[in-house]
Amino acid sequence: MHLKDFLFAVINFVILFGALFFITRKMIARMFKERRDKIAAALDEAKAAEENAAALEDRIGKDKAQAQQREDELLAGTRRQVEENSVSAAESSQEAANVLRQSAAVREQQLRSIMQEEVSAQVLRQVAEATGKALQKDEYALRRKALVDDFIQNMDHSVSAQPSDLLTLSEGKKLAVTVAAAQPLPEEELASLRQKLTAIFAAACKEAGEDVPAGELIDLRSEVDESLVAGVRLRVGDTVYDGSALHRLERLVRDADHGCKDGQPVLENVRQIIASADSSIDNYQVGEVISVSDGICRVAGLADVMAGEMLEFEGDLRGMVMDLDQDNVGVVLLGNFAGIQEGDVVRRTGHIIEVPVGYGMCGRVVDALGRPIDGKGPITPDGYRAVESPAPSVLHRQGVTVPLQTGIKAIDALVPIGRGQRELIIGDRQTGKTAIALDTIVNQKGKDVLCIYVAIGQKESTVANVVRKLTELGAMDYTTVVCASASEPAPMLYIAPYAGAAIGEFFMYQGRDVLIVYDDLSKQAAAYREISLLLQRPPGREAYPGDVFYLHSRLLERAARLDEATGGGSMTALPIIETQAGDISAYIPTNVISITDGQIFLETGLFHSGNRPAINVGLSVSRVGGAAQMPAMKQVAGRLRTDLAQYRELASFAQFGSELDAATQSTLCRGQHMTELLKQNQFDAKSVEDQVIAIFAANEGYADDVALADMSRFEREVVAHVKLTMPELVDVICEGKKIPADMLASLRKTLESFKESF
Repeated sequence: MHLKDFLFAVINFVILFGALFFITRKMIARMFKERRDKIAAALDEAKAAEENAAALEDRIGKDKAQAQQREDELLAGTRRQVEENSVSAAESSQEAANVLRQSAAVREQQLRSIMQEEVSAQVLRQVAEATGKALQKDEYALRRKALVDDFIQNMDHSVSAQPSDLLTLSEGKKLAVTVAAAQPLPEEELASLRQKLTAIFAAACKEAGEDVPAGELIDLRSEVDESLVAGVRLRVGDTVYDGSALHRLERLVRDADHGCKDGQPVLENVRQIIASADSSIDNYQVGEVISVSDGICRVAGLADVMAGEMLEFEGDLRGMVMDLDQDNVGVVLLGNFAGIQEGDVVRRTGHIIEVPVGYGMCGRVVDALGRPIDGKGPITPDGYRAVESPAPSVLHRQGVTVPLQTGIKAIDALVPIGRGQRELIIGDRQTGKTAIALDTIVNQKGKDVLCIYVAIGQKESTVANVVRKLTELGAMDYTTVVCASASEPAPMLYIAPYAGAAIGEFFMYQGRDVLIVYDDLSKQAAAYREISLLLQRPPGREAYPGDVFYLHSRLLERAARLDEATGGGSMTALPIIETQAGDISAYIPTNVISITDGQIFLETGLFHSGNRPAINVGLSVSRVGGAAQMPAMKQVAGRLRTDLAQYRELASFAQFGSELDAATQSTLCRGQHMTELLKQNQFDAKSVEDQVIAIFAANEGYADDVALADMSRFEREVVAHVKLTMPELVDVICEGKKIPADMLASLRKTLESFKESF
């Protein structure tokens, strides 16, 4: 009997165990699978980081190997050339090898810097993730409660009434307040929270001179959000006061992404960021995307946002407020907006959109927000400056009297440009507008002038060629290139000139001379028209909005020459405008002509006939005139414009006549030779003394009997001869003095002796 009972008990146990196993096996398998997946994911992340570091090391190794191979080839070529007694070629090859070695070292340093930043940021993200998981454990319950108590205790110093809050209360409405915590808040804490908030907003109403509304001021709602980990997140209207552990950890990760320093070990970077972590309550305003299309989005909320303020979207996308409506704001998106969707949270920054400025920008290529795009690593700025800032007051300006030499004979002699001037370069496409601007930048080498080239709506390959040429000519060392390429959204093209002006203003107020080129403002106006139409602003002439004149005037008025009390710096602007079929009476050309201090008009017919630069003397003018011209140049080129205009008029009539009097023939001959003299190739800048000597020789008739094909040789040889025989003349010209009468007589004798041997 006992044996049967025993067997019966064993059978029951086996059946019970089997049933339990059958019921719980899926649950157990799922638990083990989740644990195994977490371990596998962690291993995958570690492996990915290891592979990333290995890939960077591999890139460094490959670059070093390629550089070493190239260096060996150059050195082998050097040895062969030495054996063939080609000493000069050998020195050239050795120099090329040294340059290559230096570039390889720089590239290695850049890659190591990138690896340091990526690894440091990844380590801090892992630290933040592990900290968040640890805080959710039961042993940290007291610490989590302390965060809530600390938030409520310090509310008096953290929470303040915003203008939109006071407006809501003045209308007799209650403030909508939402408090979120990781665990449900006890009633006594909610009561304390309600009491403190009521006192804060009642005091704010009295301070603002408003009557305190009767009854409850706030409508408090409590909710639980376990993702906060610990602490409290309070939202009053559109303003968020975030004291949660989640937000502090997110801020730590954000600091890791932007605060890792180059050249420091990974561990040191991590220690510095953790040591400097801010544990204070963060307050910010948020809104919600309600629509997005074509680089424009509408955002609800953000009741206290400012016009022109920068907003933060999810990821690294930034936006700028352009429209302020009663219920929403219109925002232009500065970057790729493909990931933005309705319902996304938008955050205020509290800053008008600004760009980094400083001497670290020199020699760099940046986008319209001042972020480097040349692959040379991060830029350490000297500060930040708002892209939209008021122009200098008339009281702080002084006259434009110091010349800015372009190195182009036709411009320096006919339409001189002074430091602080705004000279428009206008003409059809492919007539040499950019060439004039680049020649001017290259000619500033050694003249203590910093240059900024703003490329608006151009192909990236075109901008790359410009940067390459400036680098080859040694001009990139003092030049900053701001690029908003044709592939970028319209808001980037719209804001790029203002960003360039902000970078230049930093140097100007430091007492430096700056040259800024806007290439070109026609594309900026078209981008602004696109933005305005998408924002549903009323169109006007040629579909441009009514404020398109203000668009360019507030930009170009920032160019000035400051008085000594303000620093004495200057910013010279060379805006470029593209015309259609030479129509300078169109809307945008006439707007910019009326803003600037003169224009250089490039004519298509002259360009195709070989007159380069193709400057139309009749339509080109400098309203500053001789005030910004070297005295010697003003002395010898005073009647040049009149002579050329007379020649153009006679030439148009002479083609219909067969018999011309001697005076007309002399005028035509002189005009032909002077026109030939003013021809100049790109990147062939002439010094002011060379220009004065050549123009004086042609004006005095010493080139009248020279064949037109020999004019370039005549110019080259006469300049060399005069500089050799009269070095004192060069000193007088460079010192900014007029040429004395006795020296002019000596110069004529020198030219006569030169003509005898030419």
